[in-house]
Amino acid sequence: MTALQTIIALTRAETRKLTDRALLWTEAGIFALLVAGLHLALMATLAAPQQKGLPPEALEALKASLRWPQGFLSGLAFAGGSGLGGLFAVVLAAALSGQEYTWRTVHLWLSRGVGRGAYLLGKAIVLAAALVVLAFTAFAAGAAATGIYTLQGGGSLPWHALPWGKAAAGIGAAALGLAPYAALTVLVAVLTRSTLAAVGVGLGYNLLVENMAAKVLLLASPHTMRFARYLPAMAGQSLLKGIAPGTEVSIGVSGASGVAALLSPATAALLLAAYTLAGLALAWWAFRRQDITA
Repeated sequence: MTALQTIIALTRAETRKLTDRALLWTEAGIFALLVAGLHLALMATLAAPQQKGLPPEALEALKASLRWPQGFLSGLAFAGGSGLGGLFAVVLAAALSGQEYTWRTVHLWLSRGVGRGAYLLGKAIVLAAALVVLAFTAFAAGAAATGIYTLQGGGSLPWHALPWGKAAAGIGAAALGLAPYAALTVLVAVLTRSTLAAVGVGLGYNLLVENMAAKVLLLASPHTMRFARYLPAMAGQSLLKGIAPGTEVSIGVSGASGVAALLSPATAALLLAAYTLAGLALAWWAFRRQDITA
């Protein structure tokens, strides 16, 4: 087989393996329930009697942000790399990469003459598709919840006013924002040959390291604050807000950063792609030197 045929065969095999397992669909189901549940909880809070003490303008603005067309893209806010989406992406990437060592699938493929680069590339393609599934799940769950809220408030849905183009671009942007975290997890899985270690490092970076680094940079001085926007989480926020301005990504640095601190969407996309490629390149470098027989 040619190199291209080998990659296609690997991609098909990895796709069947991922779609036949419960992991991806279980993650997507839990993710959808969490996104929809958080939307419904916010809607219930806005409907509570104590909220009548808020200024009417503020209350109506909050309600409008959860109705179509403004709220159509709100689910993407939860697909950010340092939000819920990042957690699911780390677990998925760790399972997709680390379990292959335990099951000795890596040994099987390589013993059949499959190149290590082709094997890792097939994994990366399938993982990228899985990240798009997660981003779409967040969008669909948010759109369903806000659609129900719109029906309750107005009795009809403004299909003609929905930003379908921005929705498609936003799903792609959200998936790209998840990619650096998935690449880091794949790298750790290759280095340690452990799913547990990959999950631990990925979640540790996602929940602690990046947010802590961002807060230190923001608190240190106005000059160092500018460096925070080059972190993957801020780059993902820059890209998503540049494509779909109606979304508000909740990350550890969002409260202290203004719109002026964000990167342009093009710069953010290039930076996220660079982080992802760097992680995968390091994983390939480590993988090609690894003694699989050990």
